Amino acid sequence: MTELRFRAGEVIFREGDESTGVAQITSGEVEVVRTVGQTAIVLGRAGAGEFVGEMGVIEGRRRAATVRALTEVIVHMLPREVFLERIAGDRELALSALLRLSERLHAMDERVAAAHPGAEAADQPRPNELPVTLYAASDLLAGAVPREGIRIASFPFHVGRRPGEQEAPAGQPVALQIDDHRPYRLSRLHFSIIRTDDGFAVSDLTSTLGTEVNGEYLGESFAKGRAALRHGDNRVIAGGVDSPFAFRIVVG
Repeated sequence: MTELRFRAGEVIFREGDESTGVAQITSGEVEVVRTVGQTAIVLGRAGAGEFVGEMGVIEGRRRAATVRALTEVIVHMLPREVFLERIAGDRELALSALLRLSERLHAMDERVAAAHPGAEAADQPRPNELPVTLYAASDLLAGAVPREGIRIASFPFHVGRRPGEQEAPAGQPVALQIDDHRPYRLSRLHFSIIRTDDGFAVSDLTSTLGTEVNGEYLGESFAKGRAALRHGDNRVIAGGVDSPFAFRIVVG
């Protein structure tokens, strides 16, 4: 393990590089950035105690995004082999990694099932279940989501971008399709509202730019692909922290 220091603005990992190690932040704050066309889009942030770059190492893929220091930052850099050994001896880390991989595998299974006739129908509301309603939380979405909101009648409820010319549809039926323009902030299947054993959650396993749920960051550039929805109001932003695609999800 090597301790490294970075000044504000310096790059810790660069998008497209090989995933040779994982950084554990010991102080300061970083931002996760992805380039779309000529635009750098901030997907989320991470601070002391958090890991960055771990999913690329675990899955053996190149960096999906750039990580750069927002403030003065100190990190412990763990080579791939050291991090994997640490996972083997850390129950919490191992469970987190297994859950993330399991979610990604489940998402792939759903896409395969939806692409074939006879795929299972979406789950319908259950007796005495709390209602879930999706509202627009930005002017841009006012024309896409009715003022009274969308009462979700079956799960999973997929939200995404209407495909552009010469683009194939998303791998699964998208209940709410929203118009977007290049450089796209939304993916064709961006996030899903799902039912869980404990209630409801937002899942993002397939988007390019990730999703923020009540301050938690989801997507392939982060260790989490799912965030629970709390009772009452929830804020969801799709496509980067400054994205205009902001939603309000009310449970109950």
